[in-house]
Amino acid sequence: MRNLSQTQRDKVEMALGQHEYFSGSYFWSPPVNASGRKSMERKNTWGVGFRHEGVKYEYTSHVRCSGKNVYYVGRFYADDKRVTVRKFKTLRDGGRA
Repeated sequence: MRNLSQTQRDKVEMALGQHEYFSGSYFWSPPVNASGRKSMERKNTWGVGFRHEGVKYEYTSHVRCSGKNVYYVGRFYADDKRVTVRKFKTLRDGGRA
């Protein structure tokens, strides 16, 4: 597996950073007011994608805040098929698992 370009590496790092940051978010307290909760949702609901060696990789992040909890769903895809976060970590590490 060839190394990622700098742009691709940055996208993988963004996705993994977001995933690691929000993995335990269910136990967080959300912002107190509604505008703070909506702002948190808008800032952290996004997606990124790129092609590497003919494979299309994508990551989507969805954050939702209720009055009591923060909910996070992060999905990783390779050629429109769901994969685990391990696939993106392998890409970041240059193919070494």
